[in-house]
Amino acid sequence: MKGFLRFFAYVIMILLLLAACNRNQINETAVSQEKIKLEFFTPKTETEEIFNELIEDFEEQNPAIDVTQVIVPEGMRVLKTRIARGDTPDIFITYPIEQDYVIRAEKGYLLDLTDELFLNNILANIQTRYEVDDKMYGVALTQNAVGVLYNKDHFQELNLTIPDTWDEFVDVMKTLKDAGKTPVLMPNKEANQTSIFNLNLVANAFDSHYWEQEDLSIKEDPIWRDISEKMLTVLSYTQPNSFEDDYYEVNRKFAHGEGSMYIMGTWSLPWIEKNNPNLNYGIFPFPATSQSEKNHVLGGVDIGLAISADTDYPVEAKKFVEFLTQKENAQKLSDFEGSLSTVKGVQINREELKLLNARIKEGKTVNWPNHYWAGGTAAEADFRRYTLQFYFDKNIDAYLNNLEQMFNQFYDAN
Repeated sequence: MKGFLRFFAYVIMILLLLAACNRNQINETAVSQEKIKLEFFTPKTETEEIFNELIEDFEEQNPAIDVTQVIVPEGMRVLKTRIARGDTPDIFITYPIEQDYVIRAEKGYLLDLTDELFLNNILANIQTRYEVDDKMYGVALTQNAVGVLYNKDHFQELNLTIPDTWDEFVDVMKTLKDAGKTPVLMPNKEANQTSIFNLNLVANAFDSHYWEQEDLSIKEDPIWRDISEKMLTVLSYTQPNSFEDDYYEVNRKFAHGEGSMYIMGTWSLPWIEKNNPNLNYGIFPFPATSQSEKNHVLGGVDIGLAISADTDYPVEAKKFVEFLTQKENAQKLSDFEGSLSTVKGVQINREELKLLNARIKEGKTVNWPNHYWAGGTAAEADFRRYTLQFYFDKNIDAYLNNLEQMFNQFYDAN
């Protein structure tokens, strides 16, 4: 009897061991089948819809990879904080030339993409902006461009032609106001929107070498004073409650014909058309000066991507970036948001972009001045804050003094 009990106990032990092994095998199989998860961090709310579609297409082709798009307010500031605390997203938006990008590249925060074949899909004259010490740490997908969105029906009603110079632009605003219309809509509730308008003036007045000076003299500079006076001129033709209107409200108002013009970038097109798909509108280059041939289109890399050097999945992250650089996917992105693609072979299909694109093809473009500033996004935030304050108090002397102190403070700290 004792022998039988020992045998029975032995059999039970064997069965338990086999069950444990099976459970381990099941667990190991489950782990092996868990999907790789990538975070794609972006501040661009206007492209959320199209990127979700592109991510879905990518995941269908790559079922072992999950990509999560993360969008937060003040995205670039949040990104800076996350990188500082060692919580860098796998893939994120980054702009070339600007100080934040260069520092991250030099300090080893970004994955070296120099030898990746998908860089050959990008227009070389744009992609080279990401070069740091002969290495590439970013990928240019699209360019943005800022222009004057205008209501074609309003212009036709008053027999107005598109202005080519600053003086003509002022005349158009006056005619619209005399006719009882709101000439220009501005989203002055938000400091981060104020610079979209006045950086057109700054970019057309100073080339990139201007920002290489170690001591900027602004408060006594007649060019800066002229820029400030032009800003006040345009402000006098905006909607009365411009300081109560944010970006989304102005998009809505323009879409419904509550204003005749709107100085904004091509990224606003999806929001405007979502509010009114039947709006009859166009975009013309901002006439920053009184000499038509000297008016350049403000723009730069809008969607550029970097990969964290600390990502656990560099191969998969590069696979997603490579997917986005494919012509058919880049075409979807361009068609949706009205961006000017940097991917070779992508066509500009939007009629609204015809005038801007013609000027760009002539080589009459200027990059965002803030990409050259010491201080990076911090300097840009201060510039916007002082600009919004100027819109309130209209004190040119105080504004220029604030800018001079601010810029030189960042240069001294650099």
